This record gives sequence, structure tokens and C-alpha cells, in this order.
Amino acid sequence: MARQIFHPTSVDQICPARKLALLALVEVERKDAYVNLSLRELLKQRRLPAKERAMVTALAMGVVKMRLYLDHIVQHFCDYPLNELPIFARNILRMAAYELVFFGHPAPIVGSEYVKLTKRFEHKGLVSLVNAVVRRIGENWRDVPIPSLGEDPVAHISVSTSHPHWMVSRWVKFWGVEETLALCRANNEPPNICIRVNLKYTERELVARALEFRCRKIEPSPWVPECLRLDTTHDVTKLPGFIGGLFTVQDEGAMIVPYLLDPKPGEIIVDACAAPGGKTTHIAELTRDEAEIIAVDSHPSRLKLVEENAVRLKLFNIKTVLGDWAELAQQFVNQADKVLLDVPCSGTGTLRRKADARWRKSEEQIEQLADLQLRLLNASASVVRRGGVIVYATCSLEPEEDEQVIKSFLELHPEFALENPSPFLPVEIPGAVTEEGFLRLFPHKHNTDGVFAARLRKVR
Repeated sequence: MARQIFHPTSVDQICPARKLALLALVEVERKDAYVNLSLRELLKQRRLPAKERAMVTALAMGVVKMRLYLDHIVQHFCDYPLNELPIFARNILRMAAYELVFFGHPAPIVGSEYVKLTKRFEHKGLVSLVNAVVRRIGENWRDVPIPSLGEDPVAHISVSTSHPHWMVSRWVKFWGVEETLALCRANNEPPNICIRVNLKYTERELVARALEFRCRKIEPSPWVPECLRLDTTHDVTKLPGFIGGLFTVQDEGAMIVPYLLDPKPGEIIVDACAAPGGKTTHIAELTRDEAEIIAVDSHPSRLKLVEENAVRLKLFNIKTVLGDWAELAQQFVNQADKVLLDVPCSGTGTLRRKADARWRKSEEQIEQLADLQLRLLNASASVVRRGGVIVYATCSLEPEEDEQVIKSFLELHPEFALENPSPFLPVEIPGAVTEEGFLRLFPHKHNTDGVFAARLRKVR
């Protein structure tokens, strides 16, 4: 992680960046709020220079993401159980540990700054505790023991990479120790900012040229011909060309999924869980806006995003339909050439993009989602004509939501056959197609979000 510089404040003044980060963390814990939304509201209320806004975001997001590891460090030096400390004190210690460990800031400065915050938000009795614990962390955090990878790989990966123990245990079972360690480490790295160039109206090279003075680095994706990877500190939606519909923001893995449909002009294509419209609009672009696309979603506000994206990208053949696909599908029997079913899922493939997502998942949630996913897929079976195609997709790494759903569907629907996705990929992607014939992308292998997809053809 790049070193952040937090300049010390005067003797009595509290650093605004640290204060706002602390308020965001407390709100996350008290109200079970999302850290990005808390930060957005707090930053609206306070006008800060860009550098300080970046500090607030880096500190709050970092503490949320690395919470388990930070608690392990802090607890080693604190005589009181962390969950028994007042909420401000607990998060003050986490923030201080994060600065010391990940930013490498000097312990005296860090101690001084967080003592000020303690005086402001907690009672005086906690000042000496915070001061002592921060000093000990600064001197000895490197010596804190962590479970051995050899003796207890699940505990080691869980603590060292700050992932829930149950999640790591599952992944070790499915993917093995080395793959899981690499995956969890990749989840803690900042993801690429990727844009999908609207090839109906422009070319990738032209967009790259228009953005070169706003980005520190621009490189073409190795996997998707219309994708650019950007290194920029600017808000991507404020870059030249965004409002005019020349590009949209989307992960590379998500861009690969519509290729499995092999969409053609003149076809009727249903995107059954369409919002917010990234894949819907991509399908339209791949067909030069010459296919009839029906975008379905059950949330009115999210369906509106599909419409707004279509308008911005100047795509005119997308029709939106509000409703639950499991109930609506019967209205489209034998009407579609192709169906994209990008189902609601646990999202365990997107943890590097969402700081607090790893703490909001559960095994029970995965089981419940698998039932919903199979129900949506079953509903899609009657919609495609003979010879038609369903592409089932998730951003989950969990076999219950992925391979097992497909296997259950094929047992119930012998009229469908699984097709190898390789011929439909934009380029050959090493290690992306499994032996069973599924598409599976990983953050640590392909530098994309975790993606699963299956191409199913109605053969009779």
C-alpha cells in the first residue's frame, strides 16, 4: 500500500481527517452502516482539500477492511477485551494501529494525535490507556505472534489477511491453501479502475488519447478489446467523454460475461436481472444497438439506472420491464433467442472493491441465495426458443451458487446442454475455463473481480 502522509496538527487542534474517519467508523458500528455511504455524507458536510479527503477515505476504508488483523494486534497490547471498550476508544485504537502498521507513521506523532481524539470523544480515564497501547504497538507490533501457516493455515490466512474465519475455511476446502492465501491477499489490493469504451460511437485509442492528461497511466485490457485500465485520482464520471456516453465504468470480469451470449443484431435478448445496466448496455453495444433487448428488474429505482445508462450511452433498443423474473418469465415463453441471467449473489468475488462486504456475508446467506438462483434459472428455461442460449452468471466464488446451481438445473432440464465458453471469449484467457466447462475468473489470477458463468443451449 502506498504510504500516506498525515501531517501533525498543532498541540490542541484535532486533525479533521482523523476526526471524520473516526466518526464514519463509529457510525458503521453503531448503525450497521456502509462505510462508503457514511463517508460520502460526512464529506458533504465538511469542505476539505482533496488531499485530506483522500486521507479520510484511506483511513476509514483501511480500518474497516483490515479490522480483524488490527484487532489481533491491538488486543495483544491491551489489557481489556476490545469489545468491552467504549466504541470511540475501540476505533481510535484501530485507527492508530492502522497508521502505525500500514502507513508507517512515527509512534510519537500517532500517539499524540489519538490522545487528542480520546480527550475529545471519551472520558479522561481512557487517555492513559490509549497512550500506552499506541506506544506499545509502535514499538513492538512486528513481534505480535500470528498462527502458523503450516500448523493452522485457516487461522493464519484469516488473521493475516483480515478475512472471516468461516470464509477462509470454505475457500481452503474448495481451492486449497496456496490459492486461498493468494486470493485473500489480492482482495486487499486496490482494484483497477476500468472503463468500457462505447465502440458504437468511438474507438478505444481515441478515448485513451482524450484521457491521457487526466490519468497517470492508461493501458489496454489484455482480455477485453473495448476496455481500458486507468490510474487516476479524478472522479471517472467527471472525465471527458463520460457524460457524452463514450464510455462507462465496469470491471473487466463483468465485461467478459456478455461475450458468452454471442449476441447478434436482430435477436431478442432478455437481461433478466438487469440493474444497474452495465451488462445490458454492453449487449446493446456488441450488437451495434441492433438487437431488441428486454431489461427486467424488480427494483424501480435500480431499473431507472438502466434507463439512465441507456440514454447516456445513446442506446435506443433497450426496453425496461419492472417485476420479479421468476413471476414474469411466463409472459415471455419461447420469445427470446437468448437470456442473460446475472443473478443476485453473495458477491464474494467483489471483496476488493467493497471494504466492509466481507463482514456482511454468511454461510446461511449463501444457502438462501442458491435457492433463489435456481428458481430464477428454472423460470428462464421456457423463455428461450429451441436452439437458444441462457448465460447464467454470478460474481460469487461459492460452488453452491455456481456449479451446483447449474448441475441441479441440468438434472431438471435435460433439454439444455452445457457449452464450452472458450469459443465465445474475446481472447484466450489462461486458466479461465474449468475442466467442467465453466468460466471462472479470480482476482489473484486474472486481475478481475471473481466471476462465474455458464453457457447453456436449449438443444430440444
